[in-house]
Amino acid sequence: QPADTKTESPKKFPSAHTDQKEITNALLAVVSELTGYPVQMLALDMDIEADLGIDSIKRVEILSTLEEKLPNLPNIAPDVMGSLKTLGQIAAYFADVTHSSETTMDKTEIEVADMHHKESETASEHIRIDVAKKVVTIVETPLNNLEKLSIPKGKIVYVTQDKNGLSEAIVAELSMQNINAELITLDAKLEKDRFPAGGLVILPPVGAPDENFLKDAFNLSRQMAPELLDSAAQGGAFFATLTRIDGAFGFKGQGFDNPLQGGLAGLVKTAAIEWKNVRCRAIDIAPIWKITQDIAKAIVNELLNPDPMSPVEIGLNADLRCTLALESAPYAQKHDIRIDLRSKDVVLITGGARGVTAAAVQALAKRVQPIIILLGRSPQPFPEPEWLQTIEGEAAIKKTILENQFKGQRTSPQELEQAFRIHTANREISQNLTKLQAAGVPAHYYSVDIRDAAATVSLINELRQTHGPIKGIIHGAGVLEDRLIIDKTPEQFEKVFDTKVKGLRNLFEATRTDHLKYLVFFSSVAARTGNKGQADYAMANEVLNKIAQQESISRPNCRVVSINWGPWDGGMVSPALKREFQRNNIDLIPMDIGAEYMLFEMAADKTAPVEVIIGANIQPPVIVEPQKNESLSSSKKDNTLKPKEKLSLTFKREIDTDRYPILKSHIIGGKPVVPFALITEWLGHGALHQNPGLVLLGLDDIRILNGIKLEEEKKLIRLLAGKARKKGSVYEVEVEVRNGIKDGTDLIHSKAKAILAESPSKPPLFTKSEQLDSNRYSRSIDEVYEDILFHGFKLRGIKSVISCSSAGMVARISTAPSPNDWIIEPLRSKWISDPLVLDCAFQMATLWCFEEMGVVSLPSYSASYRQYRQSYPPEDITVVLEVKEATRHKMKGDFTFLDTQDEVVARLTGCEAVMDASLFKAFKPHASTST
Repeated sequence: QPADTKTESPKKFPSAHTDQKEITNALLAVVSELTGYPVQMLALDMDIEADLGIDSIKRVEILSTLEEKLPNLPNIAPDVMGSLKTLGQIAAYFADVTHSSETTMDKTEIEVADMHHKESETASEHIRIDVAKKVVTIVETPLNNLEKLSIPKGKIVYVTQDKNGLSEAIVAELSMQNINAELITLDAKLEKDRFPAGGLVILPPVGAPDENFLKDAFNLSRQMAPELLDSAAQGGAFFATLTRIDGAFGFKGQGFDNPLQGGLAGLVKTAAIEWKNVRCRAIDIAPIWKITQDIAKAIVNELLNPDPMSPVEIGLNADLRCTLALESAPYAQKHDIRIDLRSKDVVLITGGARGVTAAAVQALAKRVQPIIILLGRSPQPFPEPEWLQTIEGEAAIKKTILENQFKGQRTSPQELEQAFRIHTANREISQNLTKLQAAGVPAHYYSVDIRDAAATVSLINELRQTHGPIKGIIHGAGVLEDRLIIDKTPEQFEKVFDTKVKGLRNLFEATRTDHLKYLVFFSSVAARTGNKGQADYAMANEVLNKIAQQESISRPNCRVVSINWGPWDGGMVSPALKREFQRNNIDLIPMDIGAEYMLFEMAADKTAPVEVIIGANIQPPVIVEPQKNESLSSSKKDNTLKPKEKLSLTFKREIDTDRYPILKSHIIGGKPVVPFALITEWLGHGALHQNPGLVLLGLDDIRILNGIKLEEEKKLIRLLAGKARKKGSVYEVEVEVRNGIKDGTDLIHSKAKAILAESPSKPPLFTKSEQLDSNRYSRSIDEVYEDILFHGFKLRGIKSVISCSSAGMVARISTAPSPNDWIIEPLRSKWISDPLVLDCAFQMATLWCFEEMGVVSLPSYSASYRQYRQSYPPEDITVVLEVKEATRHKMKGDFTFLDTQDEVVARLTGCEAVMDASLFKAFKPHASTST
């Protein structure tokens, strides 16, 4: 320290009270930071182990972090540490207040700063730029007869039976092309010993009465997806659906039977995006074409056409082949909007009490004042408690709910989140109703699940008796469960699909005696183009589109329109959908502008196009970010509660040594513990699972909050992920590993922020410091694993330690075997990173701590991991550890992973390892007899 710099004197606490309060605040902030529990959830009388699940390793990390924040705290002797059972006792010990283990302490009031800033009142106003409108046109297109697609040997094409002779004719035509083909039922239970699929052709059953055949079609394609992808990788594969709408997917305007079959095109358009190299075709045959053999020949010719530029949707007639295209179209009555609704006309609106549909309802109410009936699944609105009425912001609302609704009772994060959702939904519904009623519009909300036919019909019959006949329906209800076709469950599919399709069917049944003036469907551009992870949503909205086409013909006095919306700036938009629109220069639709454009379509002539696409080429609003308050003291920043993003479940697994035999090689304190490196692999999978097409660049802020230790034979864990948020050229995804909600406590084991991108980044150059090679290592690898490290055979990946000095360590490491060697049913067939290499890096840190500090360590945190290839090379990796700092309880350092050509494969920076003498006994329970 320079001589002219004043040395700060040791901190003196004026009183035990002040001492205790300051230490308590800091302690609770650190525990919240390192365990993931909100500060409000923590009480000083909570047992460290029983209530908080803090084991001895986590306790060392908490104390080490507390030392950094309050460096003048006294040391805690190991024998004393074992006697401190609660947070209050630890705070009291540090405050030098003597209390016995029976002493009870009053709960200290903790002021929590709410960093949830209100939106700036001076945010930029929308620049009025017209939202583009497009319509579908039919384009006559010749077929390019190029070299035919081949199917690998040993593969077979499956064709579903239609009981009309066409499926048999297709099988015969494929056989003439020397392609093995076989008939299969649409709801078939696939036999394991059958030939794998090289192609799948789905035909709807003749006269399919309801939407169940679409669910069967989805399930069959999902089951065969791995086989088709494998066949495509081996040389070729195709997937096709056949419909008989009008030979142009309903766009000839002549009417057709069974609009449900239109949903098949949504499935194929999504598969075309998700399934790399599988040739996907949705083929619509003109019903007037009757010669089965000619139709089959044209279909097979289409399937084997390898032209990659050929569009997915193909219309076929005896003398015409057509495709579909989009062209710009003007808005009708844009400046003189006339809506044919009167004050006593009743309009039913699903999903209109919240989100984007609610914005459309408000715009309609400004133009006309009908009786508005809002239908939704949320409970009937109730008076908001006085204690909540003036509170804004997620963190502030949650804090207020804790203080008033739960009144200090012990509350789990899950219970708090559920209460928060109920109150915010109630507030939004109530506010929308109040706005409508303030404008003089009779508006009523009714809670009903429109998928329930009996409940929907009964309610609408009552409404008709009370308010009069129904004159309009705006169907805006919808949910999302984004998953790839290969990963989506039937339950997820039904939830999304039935809300749109079964819900509409029930509305029609309930209003079949009403003379409707308007039918407005909130469809999605995902139906027109397909979108990753949204096969169910694309299929459902394509059904809506075709129902709209059919209804426009059968209801000549009703304006029917199905609006294929692009993404709105608010409401139900998934990360994948936003990303696809960004790639295609389709920006977010401002809420007020989108609502107004719905009115344009309602005001259009009844002969105007039924399917319209709205949303391309507009400028999104500028959002002014609130300035961060840099004047907050460090203690207040530490205690801040940030708004919690809602994460969705990616997978749920039972962990035991039978399913995860690798855990037998990672025993600490006599218990199997999931390695940090394997948790890192899970976090990467969680981010990629819902964002197909992207690669993992790395992870930031990787924190072990509560180690996954198998106290019992099995342990249930869940992986959750948030939405991908664009940041520059990359996407950020919050990911967490949680427990199975034991005893009402939603415990976070680990969390991180995943960084995704379109392709890997260019690796940086790396020059190894000469100081790292200054001291050769003398111990053999056998000595290292027998006398120092605890790792079993499968995790003994350090092949040699090249050097070890105070500056760090260099070692040569083996790469991991196939995931099947470690896990019975792995999440992926290949590793995203390399868990053996990463685990051995942490082993190197432990070894360095033992040689230089005399104690062993375990990893607890990494600031950043970056990977510069999609997978590690199979050869050995050279790992360089550069130690940046070492204190009594913590080592900080950086790792660089090099291939055999000394090129950087990955980097792990800002790593922290917790050191403590007590860990060695957990590593080596019989150390006294073995060393």
